[in-house]
Amino acid sequence: MEYDSGMADGDSDYESWATAASSALKGKNLEDLTTKTFDDIERFPLYTRDRNENRRREDGLPGESSFARGSRASGNLLGWEVRQRHFAARTGVNDHILADLENGATAITLSGAPDKAEELRAVLQGVYLDLAPIHLSSGSSIAQAEALLAVCSDAESKSESVRNNLGLDPVGRLAQTGHSAAPLSQEINQCAEMTAALSERFPCVVPISVDGSSWANAGASDSQELGTVLATGVMWIRALTEAGIDINSISGKVEFTLSAGPDQFLTTAKIRAARVCWARILQACGADPSLSPLFIHAETSQSMMTKTDSWVNMLRTTTACFASAVGGADAITVAPFDSVAGLANETGLRLARNTQLILQEETKLSSVIDPAGGSWYIEELTDQVAMSSWKVFQEVERLGGIENALLSGQLQASIANTREKRRQHLAVRSTPLTGTSEFPDLDEDELLREPFPQTNAPQGEYRCEPLPSFRWSVPFEQMREATGLSSRQPVLFLANLGDVATHTARSTFAKSLFEAGGIRVEGNDGFDSAGDCVEAFSASGCIVACICSSNQIYSDLGAEVARQLRSAGAQHIYLAGSPDLGENLDGEIDDYVYLGCNVLDALAPIHQLLSR
Repeated sequence: MEYDSGMADGDSDYESWATAASSALKGKNLEDLTTKTFDDIERFPLYTRDRNENRRREDGLPGESSFARGSRASGNLLGWEVRQRHFAARTGVNDHILADLENGATAITLSGAPDKAEELRAVLQGVYLDLAPIHLSSGSSIAQAEALLAVCSDAESKSESVRNNLGLDPVGRLAQTGHSAAPLSQEINQCAEMTAALSERFPCVVPISVDGSSWANAGASDSQELGTVLATGVMWIRALTEAGIDINSISGKVEFTLSAGPDQFLTTAKIRAARVCWARILQACGADPSLSPLFIHAETSQSMMTKTDSWVNMLRTTTACFASAVGGADAITVAPFDSVAGLANETGLRLARNTQLILQEETKLSSVIDPAGGSWYIEELTDQVAMSSWKVFQEVERLGGIENALLSGQLQASIANTREKRRQHLAVRSTPLTGTSEFPDLDEDELLREPFPQTNAPQGEYRCEPLPSFRWSVPFEQMREATGLSSRQPVLFLANLGDVATHTARSTFAKSLFEAGGIRVEGNDGFDSAGDCVEAFSASGCIVACICSSNQIYSDLGAEVARQLRSAGAQHIYLAGSPDLGENLDGEIDDYVYLGCNVLDALAPIHQLLSR
């Protein structure tokens, strides 16, 4: 059933909406509501059939055509695989694994698995391997894979029912560490040969992992992540076909992992676009995509997780998990809210697990085969992400494939450019981090967690520049930690001029901005005169002041208040407002804080004062 607006002309209907929207914006431009992603994909304020059907695909039903609507006709009607990640070297890891499997998790990802079967058996004691797949984390070695297969062989289960992922990902491991024991091409061939040898004995085992989080956690955009994943997938198509594996069987030997970030629409579109692009690649290789569906594992992004106000991470991961399920992910891993602080405790693991269970079972999200189908926004965004990712894929291929792009450093340079754009967006808070760059709580209790197990240093010859780990909140967290060492509390005085109604908007904004950098602020209800304001400043013991009021009061009193504050000992003076307001302040203001300013730059002078 389609909604009938009662108007014959869709464009006229849109124009009516545009007129009403422009009026509601009170003089602002309607075009200002159009934003761009890091891939320069435009996102408009409204999507309609008449304006967004120009690139419509003949998708048909789920499991057909481009596969944007899902790899199978049934979608995830039986639910997706609920994964939980554990570190093999953690004390009591077996108890944690069993607790997860007994309380709703359906699979386990094991990081740092031992490469000796007897040690791995102790980690997995009591786990029914034919019922609960044990997946090795991406970048695991052939020795670790062989140990897991040995444990599977010993178990009381048929080898054809074992559904492990061996985590063989030499490309991702090299990208993260810059080291490898052998040339990349040699490692790829070894993995391909192992995959071919396992095809008959363990037909359901997935040896190869293509992990997009390697790129996403270094700051890559969604299209860069997906495009690089596609290029890596094509590399495996070449290697596996040379090893004798039929082209229609290759998707069953490879698992794609895509990061799920806080932008739910981009995450959903990226997962749908991955199926579209992979189907096109398989068709170009002479395969039938319907015979070789792509298995997509979504993992909530580590980049978006914050150490400060870690409880907010539950909201971020819930949004990312929801978006992954709507996009049709076959398996999902949700990071515990406290995973940045160290090894998650029982509460963190339980909440991460239950996030998925609530979405899968209580909200009935998996009962709808294609929840995003029919949304003009999602359909259009899927097309745009697919096309943008395809361009990245083609560029990597022009560089000679993923191996050459990585070893030459050109791929790292491209991601570095995007990382710098992200850094700027974070600094000006156009990418806000609730609880960290926005609305921080300086009195929160620090989460104390068991430290992560130590990992071995990268082995082998240095072959390329490793990708850095780029967690978005780190610059703000470093400022918070630096001020925690200072004995000056509070540091900044809000020189609020006029009554509450006059200064409150700017004083509230300024307080949040300064506290984002760990600067404790002393507030007040405002002062009617410069003398009263300066007297209160002198009594506060602060060394920095920020004048907050209306433009008119700035013009009348701003310069005089600034001069008196400096005479009273203020070592740095801010004004809450645009630098344009400084024309009438006789150069008395050192810095300005305003919507869109670079917060990290604005706070640097205070931190320099504190470090003296």
